[in-house]
Amino acid sequence: MQDEQTKRKPRIPLSKEELFYVKEIKKFKEQHKVEVFKKTNFYKILNTTNVVLAGFLSYCLLSILICCHWNETKIINAECHYGPYNRLLNAREIIEIELHTLNNNDGVTIKTSDLFQVPKQNDIAFIGTDFVFNKIIKVKLANQNQTYWHIYTYPKFIVCLFAMCFGFFIYKVNKHLSINGLLTVFGLFTLASLYFILI
Repeated sequence: MQDEQTKRKPRIPLSKEELFYVKEIKKFKEQHKVEVFKKTNFYKILNTTNVVLAGFLSYCLLSILICCHWNETKIINAECHYGPYNRLLNAREIIEIELHTLNNNDGVTIKTSDLFQVPKQNDIAFIGTDFVFNKIIKVKLANQNQTYWHIYTYPKFIVCLFAMCFGFFIYKVNKHLSINGLLTVFGLFTLASLYFILI
């Protein structure tokens, strides 16, 4: 005769009290794990660095949108790129200008809109730069009320804004309580900061 196979014992479901204690033990273990992680030097250094980088990216965005240092200069030469022809004004719209000024002989390229008059030599222009790195952000022509962004300001704004939004989304999801979350935010903020500084 074949040996009878040992039957698995029927599973007894946990009572409400036992289930409650199992959940509480799991919560306690998770809280303990988080507390231990928060005390590590890795967490303290990386979390502080992320806060500093978030502050720096906020400065970058504020520099682009609101605060910048204006320097008055004179235009030496202006090379224009034209867009579609406007029949009402009987002129072609200028969509991009490369300005050569007294302070910047290499040229400052700006995107323009609703501009039909070419800036002339010795016209006054105002160059807007950030306070710390002196990066050109905006240009204002003396005969125009509109402010024009430097051609590199557009990608800088998009990169900084994306990094900030995605970083805060990751923070909302896990409160920087995991290594992956901390490192992802650190990488995003670092790359966006370097892009603003170096480009």
